Amino acid sequence: MDPNPIRTPEDTRGQLADYGHWLNDQQATRTFAPVFYLHGHILTLHAYYRGGLYIIELGELCFDTNYWTSSGAKRIQSCLMQFWFLLTLESDIFGHFCDVSKKPRSFIFSPKGKGDDNGKGDSKIEVLYSVSQDVKDVKDGAALFCIKETIARYSYMIGRHVHLFKGTYNGCAAVLKLSWTPVNRLPEGAAYAILNKRPVECIPEIFSSGLLISNLNGYRLEFVLMEDCGQPMAEYLKGKANDQKDELVSRFVEQLTLCLAQANDTGVLHRDISAGNVCVKNNKVYVIDWGCAKVIGWGTAEDAARDTGPTQPSHIDVAEQWGFNATTVGQVEVAKDPFTGTPLFMGIPMLSSSPIRGILDDLESILYVVMDAVRPAGTNRDDVQGFKFLDSPSLAITRWGLIQGGGILLKGFSVDGISPSLKKLIRVMRRFLFEPENKVMNHQLWSNKKFVRRANWDAAPEFMHPKAVELLKEDNGQLKRPAEDEINAGPFKKLAL
Repeated sequence: MDPNPIRTPEDTRGQLADYGHWLNDQQATRTFAPVFYLHGHILTLHAYYRGGLYIIELGELCFDTNYWTSSGAKRIQSCLMQFWFLLTLESDIFGHFCDVSKKPRSFIFSPKGKGDDNGKGDSKIEVLYSVSQDVKDVKDGAALFCIKETIARYSYMIGRHVHLFKGTYNGCAAVLKLSWTPVNRLPEGAAYAILNKRPVECIPEIFSSGLLISNLNGYRLEFVLMEDCGQPMAEYLKGKANDQKDELVSRFVEQLTLCLAQANDTGVLHRDISAGNVCVKNNKVYVIDWGCAKVIGWGTAEDAARDTGPTQPSHIDVAEQWGFNATTVGQVEVAKDPFTGTPLFMGIPMLSSSPIRGILDDLESILYVVMDAVRPAGTNRDDVQGFKFLDSPSLAITRWGLIQGGGILLKGFSVDGISPSLKKLIRVMRRFLFEPENKVMNHQLWSNKKFVRRANWDAAPEFMHPKAVELLKEDNGQLKRPAEDEINAGPFKKLAL
């Protein structure tokens, strides 16, 4: 409420926006946050959608008790009737609401999709409803996901907006991910649909996925119900003895390189390799969170229409199943290449906003994840030179300085006190990434945005899975990079920004 009858003060607008953000953040499937605002004698509805704000004026709600007229009473009655009408609308008409008084404990999924007989669109499985009490009887084969805890995650009002829940699904530890994603970006479920058509190891098992809302003010709401993949690699290694770490880290790096190589061969680039997205369960590493992934080769209509192999659907089929335009999404994702990812774990060219992005950039991120995971327990990431983030260009130059020598690199990331075998692993990865002809890359790595990096394939067998070497070396390090017309994606570059 605000007594000012003429205008809305800026600080009040800020408080309303904060409240709208809080509602959207607390209730994962809410399509918008309605705030009823009484200023002066006027009642308005502020609807905070994820893509913008809509204001509906409902009418007068206050009157002077010393001056009563029948017309004033009618105005008040009209306003109250509009207000009550909005409050009593069914949720599927007015928008999806969770119980505002209690946190939901379970989500119930429909037993089958809405696709046609040919199987197209069968990923469009809907959440029937969320419930705030335990459910004992789930009928008609519906799937029940029971929430145990919410995974804390900061969200913004623009861009991707993600909610994560840990719980159980059919007795298995599982994670439910609800994502509000701009409709011109690739849905995470579509990336998994492609990855799962070929053997790609070390990715989560997907129990169910689909669209809840296909387009609401430029955003889609999708869900992915997946296996719980354990804890981040750094946390997993904390309780391990040094000799165990030596064996485990070497094995994890092999598994990671195989996963990324198989995904790249399938046509998917992760683009957000970070400490939080590399997890371990039962001594097996997993690459999670493919929400920032890009399908390689969707820059043109011709690319989008082609088949990528006899065991995969064509790109057009995937796009139809998930309700988006493959060509448009492909061009937007190419334009987004330099801006996608977690800055602390981005490669040097990406920190320098290079428009050329490929698997080598993800493999460089693996190097930083490894050094972060084996860092001694007494050090803080913020105090480590190689992770000290002022801005992206500064971090790029700092890291370029650190790669000039193996010892400098180890000291700069505070890992100079680790075992000889781990030091050797990091030095071999450095040689693979930054010494293509046994000579350290010069300043063009960060200063020239069109610099095409190459790898030292002689070093690859010393740390990489043999199958990964076989898959990646076929392309001599170019690895399905975007064509020049994709890099200069014209109006789509502006759209992505």
